[in-house]
Amino acid sequence: MDERYRCQRVLGQGGFGRTYLASAEGHHPPLLCVIKQMAPARSDRADAHQRFHREADRLATLGQHPQIPALLDVVDNAQGQFLVQEYIPGPSLDQLLQQSTNGGEALVQRVLYELLPVLAYIHDHSVIHRDIKPANIIAPPSPQPLALVDFGAAKAIVDPEQLKRTATVIGSAGYAAPEQALGKAVYASDIFSLGVTCLHLLTGLHPFDLYSVSDDAWVWRPYAPASVGPALGRVLDRMVNRRLSERYSTAQEVLADLRWSGLALENALDQRSNAAAKFLNSTGAIWEQRFALSLPGVIANGLAMSPSGRAIATACSDGTVRLWDCTNGQAIHTFRKSLGLLGAGHRGPVKTVVFTPQGDAIISGGEDSQLIQWHLADYSGQTLPLSGWQITALLSLPQHDMLAVGSGDGRIYLWPLGQGGLPKTLVHHQDQVTALAVDNVNQLLVSGGRDRTLRLWSLPTGRLVRTLTAPKHAITALACHPHDGRLISGDQAGQVQVWSAENPDQGLVIYKPPGPVTAITISPDGHWLAIGADNGHLTLVNLQGQRQTVQLRHAWAVRAIAFTPDSRMIVSTGADETIRFWCLAEPAPPD
Repeated sequence: MDERYRCQRVLGQGGFGRTYLASAEGHHPPLLCVIKQMAPARSDRADAHQRFHREADRLATLGQHPQIPALLDVVDNAQGQFLVQEYIPGPSLDQLLQQSTNGGEALVQRVLYELLPVLAYIHDHSVIHRDIKPANIIAPPSPQPLALVDFGAAKAIVDPEQLKRTATVIGSAGYAAPEQALGKAVYASDIFSLGVTCLHLLTGLHPFDLYSVSDDAWVWRPYAPASVGPALGRVLDRMVNRRLSERYSTAQEVLADLRWSGLALENALDQRSNAAAKFLNSTGAIWEQRFALSLPGVIANGLAMSPSGRAIATACSDGTVRLWDCTNGQAIHTFRKSLGLLGAGHRGPVKTVVFTPQGDAIISGGEDSQLIQWHLADYSGQTLPLSGWQITALLSLPQHDMLAVGSGDGRIYLWPLGQGGLPKTLVHHQDQVTALAVDNVNQLLVSGGRDRTLRLWSLPTGRLVRTLTAPKHAITALACHPHDGRLISGDQAGQVQVWSAENPDQGLVIYKPPGPVTAITISPDGHWLAIGADNGHLTLVNLQGQRQTVQLRHAWAVRAIAFTPDSRMIVSTGADETIRFWCLAEPAPPD
């Protein structure tokens, strides 16, 4: 094909061409590589040329992932069309199966944890692999992770409307999802194929031998090792569900379910269970009150920090929403209570408030069941069309340009901002939703309620991933660590607990104020945990050292707390009708 490459042997052959193990002679010593000779096209030459170079462009992008072979060269000459890719040493999982009857649960968990992030990566690049099977998964020498190869059947999705149209039927028999067999592959089709691959690895049997046509159901359990636990079985069953609506829709959903089912691999953990035990610390840091604002007769029930950190918004008991300068405490604007039928405005106490991700508007919710968007450019108000019970919690989701709304009847609404779409309704809590938080590490929305449950929802789909029923008391506050996703809750009994995917059925109590927890937040840099309590104490826990806390206080119950983006100021509101601004003091110079 080219004097720069010397073919050594044939690696495989299929409908898309033939692959060779070759050496790149220009390297010293010669570099092993894989050469894929494209099959002669049946269409006209111009169309074949464009298709070949589109595939090359796609492989060049995807090959930047360390678990996908890198594209080294593209050759298009009189001898044909060739793609030169990185050679990844090691047997395929198909070859490993030939050496033993099955791979066991440990191998299946490894496949899921190491390849689901690869699927998420290619799907984020609008590509469906369409041929995931043991033969296309390579196991390099330890400690290298598994690699996904052979993108010859991959399909790039330029327009989402493509997913609705019938295309070429492609894939390997037994591994292809039902919709893919009909020419309508979607991203979840790859999840199906990976799940079937795991069943093959677990049992040592081909998928054809694991599916009962008469029962229209998978019958893999009788052939699996007895050690396979119910949690892994449940995940696999959902991955290979033939009904698309009941299957996982994204790789992130599968990963989240795995983690919160207690199926984390030991070598994939960062010992976060130990980290929870070291939460309280001592660094000698000093937090001082910089100034305080008095609100005679008014309690700020909710508080939000602007994305820039220059302003705060408060949700007030008198029906107003107020905007303040965070640097000096000066009042900027007050959005008044409703005056009859004229103009937007709350008709009762406002409970919660957030800034939009762009910082150009404030959204407030109150006991009057109204959700109002206040535009900062002209201070106008717009009532958003949400009917139902009082609004009890709001959370901005900047990564998804969405708003999460919790209500008194247990419903959660995922509201697309700036898209004009309708909100999704999440219905599983049996009582008021009291707190919302986002785990950006695992792409999860976390909700807590009076029903004493914590619920984890995949973002942006809103699919319920897991329900934690271990809490013994009504949840009152939630926060997620920005770096590792650890979930921290506060409850009506005054417990602050850490929940982790490694031990989802038992929360570790790390702090217990003498009264109900009213608010929890973690600084953006992940260094500080702030806990507000009903007795007026505001406790700051430094997460970087060993066991010391900083005690600040309001005269009465703390209602809301928020950090500035630089993590060096915290603002708190209290039932003592004040807003207090606390700053991290610079350490004194050594003597």
